[in-house]
Amino acid sequence: MGAAPGLGHRAPAFWQGAAAPIAAITVFGLAISMSYPLLSLLLERMGASGAAIGLNTMAAAIAIVVFSPLLPRLMARVGLARLMIVSGIGLGLVMLAYGLIPDYWAWLALRLVYGFFGTALFFSSEYWIVAMAPDGQRGRIVAFYTISLSLAFMAGPLVIGATGVEGFLPFAVASAVLFAGVLPVWWGRRAMPVQSPEAPPSPWTTLRFFVTDPALTWAVVLFGLIEFGTVALLPVWAVRTGFAEHEATWMMAAFAAGSVLSALPMGWASERLDRRFMLLAVGLASVAAPLGIVAASGSLAGSVAISALWGSLAVGLYTLPLVELGSRYAGHRLAEGNGAVVLGYGLGALLSPALLGAAMDLVPPDGLLLGSALAAAAYATLAAIRLGRRPRKA
Repeated sequence: MGAAPGLGHRAPAFWQGAAAPIAAITVFGLAISMSYPLLSLLLERMGASGAAIGLNTMAAAIAIVVFSPLLPRLMARVGLARLMIVSGIGLGLVMLAYGLIPDYWAWLALRLVYGFFGTALFFSSEYWIVAMAPDGQRGRIVAFYTISLSLAFMAGPLVIGATGVEGFLPFAVASAVLFAGVLPVWWGRRAMPVQSPEAPPSPWTTLRFFVTDPALTWAVVLFGLIEFGTVALLPVWAVRTGFAEHEATWMMAAFAAGSVLSALPMGWASERLDRRFMLLAVGLASVAAPLGIVAASGSLAGSVAISALWGSLAVGLYTLPLVELGSRYAGHRLAEGNGAVVLGYGLGALLSPALLGAAMDLVPPDGLLLGSALAAAAYATLAAIRLGRRPRKA
């Protein structure tokens, strides 16, 4: 297999360019996922209220929304390798600071800094992966990225279960993992995409993608809404519906398992089918799935099965836009598009818990799933309009 397009004759083997960012973001994802339960449990021990813990957690989503439009310009100025290495080291240092300064307000400020470095890593790794992947293999490469990151996020809480939350140990372990994540970046730096000599893009150009490529960007908003809002609150819905607490978590686990198992088939299909049509199909499935869960609410097996099916399809709301952006754009335009994807996910993650939680209170308990279906219906309408207006790309 040849080197990735645009990397030149000096580039290492193609698979080094694919493996390095996937390995790096997997390691970073493991450490980041360790921080969520660790900080939440320790804030609870500090006596913080539920609202205060939620605000502290929300700071990461705020950082995504605030900083993602700035990242294409920042990457153009400092370079992809430097941005990833500095961000990885910065995350490790912030993690150490968490352990050294056990104070709520200090953690709130650190969470914003942590959110900036984490957003920079996700943005830069996704840009690297999408930019270097050939058109005929981009879907599967993005799928491997999705699978690796999902498994890392599943493993993080297990590591915290092994280290415990007492003392400085969990912070030291997470920090060491973050520092280790810099190694794959350094190893694969020569296989990074060559950056364009164009003038650095304006932060405002990232926002234009929500108008020029709405079927892609709003798909990611919907995915953030489903993952951070609907799925996160599914256990609450299940308990209020009458399931036992231990049963309530099965639907969340089924959604995650479905996402992991279907990522590679979804990536393979994205290389062969019309991706805009696939986005419409996934949007319609995201209307039907929550309504199906409501209809099957008397059956745990039925609710779990539909949750798994939903997860297996909803993952396309994130992977398909990445693959399509890589086929449409290159250079700074691709960087801006990746910035819009990160921003879209952040918007969904920031707004959905409060909005869908309010919907669940307004129409208890099914308002959660009805609200999610309504949001998916709005997206499916947009995708259908865009599909009808634009001729199929060659």
